[in-house]
Amino acid sequence: MKRAHSILITGLVGMLLLSGCGGKPSASTHHHGLDSERYETTASVTVMPELLSVYTDNTQASYATVGDLEDILKELKCYCGCMDDGKLHDSLHRCFIAEKNDDGVKWTDHGAQCGICLSELQDAKRLKDEGKSIEEIKNFIDNKYKGTAPQV
Repeated sequence: MKRAHSILITGLVGMLLLSGCGGKPSASTHHHGLDSERYETTASVTVMPELLSVYTDNTQASYATVGDLEDILKELKCYCGCMDDGKLHDSLHRCFIAEKNDDGVKWTDHGAQCGICLSELQDAKRLKDEGKSIEEIKNFIDNKYKGTAPQV
């Protein structure tokens, strides 16, 4: 009996230790909002923020296309859930640029943290490069991503 008790205790302790070493957090633990994003202002859309230096070259290259795609991005819905949670963002544009005014461009790393935002941006660039209209790009993005938005 004492041996069975020891095995049970050892098993429980082992499970607790292993659960603390779990893998990546699930998608449901990713929260969008002011407290999870970093911001940096640069002089223009052609000057990339330093906050991107911790992200991959691919992410940095994607951000470098935002200036050329602004008119399109302002027309696209973001399907990561950031538009549904208290209306933090009004378009995919806000996932990359929080604000633009006479002082410059206030970038956010929201898009860099989110695979859906980056994927939508990359699709929009590819479709624009293929000569698609804003309406065609919107239809493509809506059809491809509408099932990915978290239910609120």
